[in-house]
Amino acid sequence: MRVWILLAALLAVSAYPRDLEGHWAQGRILALADRGILRLDPDGPFRPSAPLSRGTFLRWLVTAKGLPLERQDPPPFLDLPSSLAPFVEAAFAHGILNERGLFRPHAPVTRQDAVLWTVRALGYAREAAFATHLPLPFADADRIPPSHRGAVAVAVLSRPPLLREPPGSHFRPLDPLTRAEGASLVWAYLQAVEGGIRWQVQFPVRPAVLVTVEKRGALRTLPVWRVQIGAFASAEKAQRLAREVRSRGLPVFVDLLDGLYKVRVGSSPTRAQAEALSARLAEEGYPTWVISTLRDFDSLPGPHWIAHVRIPPGTARLRVVLAGDQVLGRDRTSVMARRAGAIAAINGGYFAPDGDPLGGVMVDGEWVSEPLPGRSCLGITRSGEVLIDALEWRAEVLTQAGSLPVAGLNRRRSANEVVLYTPRYGLRTPSYATGVEVVVAGGIVQEVREGPDSRIPPNGFVLSGQGASSSPLRSLRPGDPVQVRIAVQPASGDPRWQQVREVVCGGPRVLARGQVVAAREGFSDGFLFRRHPRTAVGVARDGAVILLVVDGRAPEHSLGMTIPELALELWRLGAVDALNLDGGGSTTLVVNGRVLNQPSDETGERPVSDALLVLPP
Repeated sequence: MRVWILLAALLAVSAYPRDLEGHWAQGRILALADRGILRLDPDGPFRPSAPLSRGTFLRWLVTAKGLPLERQDPPPFLDLPSSLAPFVEAAFAHGILNERGLFRPHAPVTRQDAVLWTVRALGYAREAAFATHLPLPFADADRIPPSHRGAVAVAVLSRPPLLREPPGSHFRPLDPLTRAEGASLVWAYLQAVEGGIRWQVQFPVRPAVLVTVEKRGALRTLPVWRVQIGAFASAEKAQRLAREVRSRGLPVFVDLLDGLYKVRVGSSPTRAQAEALSARLAEEGYPTWVISTLRDFDSLPGPHWIAHVRIPPGTARLRVVLAGDQVLGRDRTSVMARRAGAIAAINGGYFAPDGDPLGGVMVDGEWVSEPLPGRSCLGITRSGEVLIDALEWRAEVLTQAGSLPVAGLNRRRSANEVVLYTPRYGLRTPSYATGVEVVVAGGIVQEVREGPDSRIPPNGFVLSGQGASSSPLRSLRPGDPVQVRIAVQPASGDPRWQQVREVVCGGPRVLARGQVVAAREGFSDGFLFRRHPRTAVGVARDGAVILLVVDGRAPEHSLGMTIPELALELWRLGAVDALNLDGGGSTTLVVNGRVLNQPSDETGERPVSDALLVLPP
């Protein structure tokens, strides 16, 4: 037995070209050969220092990525031999190549093209576009064109780097890539996909306020491309449309995302095929969006795209704003940020389709929406401290006859409730079938009227009630003095909440005093334990505030995070207290007026109810 083992080992050692013996890329080349990515002739040379052709490099890269070899009709290139055409056309179909015409498959591949294609194959094209301005450690960096510079930055600055060849002071962008360098690059690509990769860039937005953008990992499988043709609040309407399209023999899926049932057609391996289906459906009158997705976002290790803004104490102000300065209505976070001159901003709390906040909001000391029982909130004190707690909110009307409890603020009332409407709600109260309303201006009752749709005075409010709770309202008369008193009690009893001037509520709380919080706060398993885009705020031990966003629902860009993963991410960044805010398609980070992340809605940045702004101190 030992003789056979020794003989096998000797055969394995001798089964590679002699010109690889002792070469710096020997192990990498043999690893690719062992996996069938490249072929070695043990009786012939490998020629590691010879130029590598464009077609051969793409054959290696496409094989390493595991792309399906499907011919394109019409073919994107006119000069491909049959042995290379499937590989080059697969690279084109999956976005590694984006030019057409002549490919020149036998010409040497330049170092800059090989790096660009590898970065695209890895799913880091967006990072390359972001990195074009970064300094490079090469004396000839100015010779790298803008179209390739960002990809070179990703290849050099990622950890571990994609470029792992003998160090040199020059990149030599137009030099031919050698066969050893090409094998090393493809080997590094495989290492990044299978072993992990991390790319990070930091930049200040003002002194001491630092933005960090990071991407970790790469997609280990291929996405599926579909065409979305509708999004409905009603499951019945979504299923009706799905049945209509399914009856024609097309595969149809209904995905529930952020409270909407999204009807999606097809399961194409490439974007081009999905775009062809989209064009056919659009001709039939359907609204169409081409999207990529996965059958399972939750079991893969990556990729994850994360960005955060770290704000040390005293370096900036935090402020909550409403879209249009009113409760009803929605606007994009970027619009609210630019309007206020914010240096950074994130989206805020949950909201209804009409923009009504689903949770507490206080703006500049004024409550405009009450917190939901059991949900956590973020508060900002006069001195700029950031607090996180669950709040008990109480409001009452004080009259000469006594006090009357108020159930809610600037929202539609339910049966047997009294709700307070301020000018932040709009010009008039909502329409109701029955009830009584008291119009107050300057602290004095102006009118007591049966029925809804009262005008809200700019210097007052309206009390709207129905059922037994509204009986005391009918006893009021014009000229009576009326006051409203609002108080909050934090679950922790922290007295600093009495100094709070800004509030935005979300949930669940994910960290408390440095420990992961397991409270559900009424959220479903799908919300907590499935991956979604996330927005969160953390507070470090030194009082620094961390505004965090995690992109998701974009297979090659970022998968999203579960709530436990989000908690660990914030803990890793040094947060001891942290709160999850509205996420999904709402997740947005704006820096200096520009949206930094990739919002997941097919229509782009989502209009939201409120936002948390970072302003100069």
